[in-house]
Amino acid sequence: MANASPHRAGLQYCGAMRADPRYKTLPAEPATLLNEGRVHEAVKSLRESHNLGAREARRWIDSYINDDPMLRVQLETQQRSRRRRYFFWFLVIDILLTAGIIYYLFYLPR
Repeated sequence: MANASPHRAGLQYCGAMRADPRYKTLPAEPATLLNEGRVHEAVKSLRESHNLGAREARRWIDSYINDDPMLRVQLETQQRSRRRRYFFWFLVIDILLTAGIIYYLFYLPR
């Protein structure tokens, strides 16, 4: 077996042999945070629990999201809901500022 590769399939060689995180399941705490829609906290939790860099943890989270289409839809729905909420409050503040400016310019006695 002189021509055989010294590395096994599905494993990545980085000094010491270790499994590629994309093929491992996500721990319970980051998975729970993802189901709640808290992606940044899930990445932070994964970094702290497995001593990973930000890029590695984000790739692991992204591969988990890509493998679960229902989770992806859930996260997209939550993101749309947040954007609508921000837009609503932006619109309310804008209307109040406009009403204040109109009152100041046209109805305030001088």
